[in-house]
Amino acid sequence: MAIPSNPVGTQAAWVLTEINGAPSEQAEFEGRFDPIMFEQMAVSDLQQVFEQLRAAAPWAPVAYEGTETQARVTIESPQVTYDMSVSVGDDGSMNGLFFGEPQGARTPAASWDELESQIEDAPYEVSIQVTESGADEPVRLMGESSLSPIGSVFKLWVLGAVVAAVDAGTLAWDDTVTIDAEVRSLPSGELQNLPDGSTVTVLDAAQKMIAISDNTGTDALIRAVGRDAVEAALVDMGHATPEVNTPFLTTREMFWMLFDDAALRERWASGDTAARDAVLAEIPAGVPSLANAAEVQPGWPEGVDWFATHDDIARAHVALQQKAQTAAGGPLRELLSANPGITFGDEWTHVAFKGGSSIGVLAGSWYLERDGAEPIVLTVLARADDAQTLTTNQTAVFGFIEDAAALIAAE
Repeated sequence: MAIPSNPVGTQAAWVLTEINGAPSEQAEFEGRFDPIMFEQMAVSDLQQVFEQLRAAAPWAPVAYEGTETQARVTIESPQVTYDMSVSVGDDGSMNGLFFGEPQGARTPAASWDELESQIEDAPYEVSIQVTESGADEPVRLMGESSLSPIGSVFKLWVLGAVVAAVDAGTLAWDDTVTIDAEVRSLPSGELQNLPDGSTVTVLDAAQKMIAISDNTGTDALIRAVGRDAVEAALVDMGHATPEVNTPFLTTREMFWMLFDDAALRERWASGDTAARDAVLAEIPAGVPSLANAAEVQPGWPEGVDWFATHDDIARAHVALQQKAQTAAGGPLRELLSANPGITFGDEWTHVAFKGGSSIGVLAGSWYLERDGAEPIVLTVLARADDAQTLTTNQTAVFGFIEDAAALIAAE
């Protein structure tokens, strides 16, 4: 089947060439994409997706529909079929690329029983919890409730530590943080592109940390408040087992262990708090090499991530909403609602969101308000032992949340 030679078709054809053969040079690869793509997904993560798809080659297009700037191409290999969604901007560079289940492969759940059945049948570990604000027990739990890797959802506790520092008078929203090699991290985000010595306000760093999950902004905030302050926020905001995140990792430290230094990763996995402190002390400034990114496997089984339960995350959201009623927490509601993650129905009057992903990890958390009912916290935690499973099932995982919200609204 021929792919049109229009702007989006040209890029779709290039992607097919990439996943069917040898990878292009780094500069050409990055040049094909609008920088906005890398605000939510690191370059290394996207390269890894391509490498995983090459393992299933050859790929052939079997269906195509689209306009000049958007297209959905169904691609097929001997092992699996995906829908490849591609979009381009005015300059022809890709500002969207996603591989997922073929359209229509998943039917939205019409009942809680159907949703639970779909969760149980998923080819990865996934659980969803519905919690009323301030309640001791969840309204619903589908899947197992256990301590799970959460990726960037950890930034909720960093935000809590910032508010505590503002409340204590040791930090102000209009204070500045400095970008340098000690905090520069890998994407997602955009602050990593600033030169050494650049400054941004605490508020700007916090906005980017939540809205586009900016890793460099996050690490700058952790340095500003101190690692111990974030560990204290875990306790203050109700995390039941804060010791599992002690010492508290920065994103840059996580990336070093994940992508560059297997020996540090092994020592982290087997070490107690003191041994882990020693590991972090050996991590150099700057960002790690991504030369072996395509071969990297999930780090969460070895403790290279951040960990929480559904209940921990629900309590963190409720704590932030309570802090939002204080003078120090004035910006919180706007910060947390800037990016809703997914689209919900109009019945929800306020949507606060923080998601997270890493290799083999996908998580999402929403604080939802509606008229005439208690606010609820919706959380989804998914993990896999391999690098590809969740990458290709992201639509389904977040589809579970959309179904849950719709079922709640219908009750």
